[in-house]
Amino acid sequence: MTAAYLFIGFFATVIGALPPGASNMAVIKTTINHNIKESLKITYGAGLGEMLLTIIAFTSGMVVQEFFTTHIWIQYLAAIILALVGIYFMFLKKERSPRNKPLAKSKYLLGFTLSVINPPVLVYWVLIFSLLNHFIGNTFLSSNIALLLFLGGVFLGKCITLYGYSKLGIYVQKKKSTEEHQLNRIIGFILVCLGIIQFIKLLITG
Repeated sequence: MTAAYLFIGFFATVIGALPPGASNMAVIKTTINHNIKESLKITYGAGLGEMLLTIIAFTSGMVVQEFFTTHIWIQYLAAIILALVGIYFMFLKKERSPRNKPLAKSKYLLGFTLSVINPPVLVYWVLIFSLLNHFIGNTFLSSNIALLLFLGGVFLGKCITLYGYSKLGIYVQKKKSTEEHQLNRIIGFILVCLGIIQFIKLLITG
């Protein structure tokens, strides 16, 4: 049963991280503009951010759920910001020599920030723990070893999923059929769609 905690954390994270999001798009863009080594920094930072959200959801699940229910405007704000970032990418002009451009910001911090500032993911983990407690019992993750294994699975799941996105970035780079401004439009379109979907979801459920 001990190893099961690792696999549960891993698969729960992969399911939540597979849909395209800000971290995923940042990994693809960084891989294309720089290299996979730089995108891995975003990946590791996002992995740590995912672990932090998991810990918050585990320790304060009901508080988090009640907070977002009471302050629904935060989720609306997150959806609007996501759409605005998407619009920014859609109208972003092509940069000159992106590969030679110095990396001014920490990619670790960028990945961590994109992962943490994501209310839907926090709500997702609250739901996951509610389901696990219902089907497995309240003793789930009752020991420190079980919790560490679960968090290890979360980190691996996030990193492996984003690594897959970095491989997608390499594929796009090798095709050389998608110029940077076209890639920005694609990323922007996806982010705008995600923001709109989240906004509509909030209107329906709210």
